[in-house]
Amino acid sequence: MKLTVLGSGTAIPVPDRFPAGYHLATGDTSVLVDCGPGTLRRLAQTGHGIRDLDAVLLTHYHTDHCADLAALFFALRSPTFAGRPPLDLYGAPGLERLVARLRDAWPWLEPRGYELRLHELPPGEREIHDLRVTAVPIRHTAQSLGYRIATATGTAAFSGDADECEELVELARGTDIFVCDCAAPDGAKMDGHLTPGLAADYAERAGARTLVLTHFYPECDGHDLRAMAARRYHGEIVLATDLLCLDVGQAATGDPAPGR
Repeated sequence: MKLTVLGSGTAIPVPDRFPAGYHLATGDTSVLVDCGPGTLRRLAQTGHGIRDLDAVLLTHYHTDHCADLAALFFALRSPTFAGRPPLDLYGAPGLERLVARLRDAWPWLEPRGYELRLHELPPGEREIHDLRVTAVPIRHTAQSLGYRIATATGTAAFSGDADECEELVELARGTDIFVCDCAAPDGAKMDGHLTPGLAADYAERAGARTLVLTHFYPECDGHDLRAMAARRYHGEIVLATDLLCLDVGQAATGDPAPGR
């Protein structure tokens, strides 16, 4: 299973980081975790595209995690994609209302030439194509989910945006890669988010093999985030950058990103 960071930033526009988005690919399955603005362009840069996209999993409904849904629905109406397999969209309760309101604003987002299937998820495990996906409630909004995604060869967990909560240990327990919110440096915690030290604590307690810090606000610039995390976590630490590619269950395909 290959993981590509499509967006390691936030709603604050910066030159080098798009908002949240991640792509997971196996031999048979192509899945997005979050779909912030710019996600589809980054996906195209990886050589993958929306023709073969099987599913989108949303951690929550803040704009920087789901705004490209409208762009995705509009693009899939093109005759280019007519007859493609159904697209499955997953999220917490409230997903159907979100999609309905997008269609109210832009009626031309109604599916044409393909089937869109909406799934409002309770906590727990389910099969999504060849992936075993566990949804875990996470403290951020009332509709926030973290996802643990496993294949026969590896396991990755995604916190989404997260504040301090014990569920993060359950989410990341024994994973090969834990992709975790790290919005601000230690000593400057933002409400609803984590810092390197807090993320490191959860990764250490969970026994995650690699911690990937992500969702960096500009406040992170100039701080040694890796050093902050390394004081409290003894595994591999990677600072996410857009288009960073990792093999889940194996080492990173490139050097970890420098501190920001």
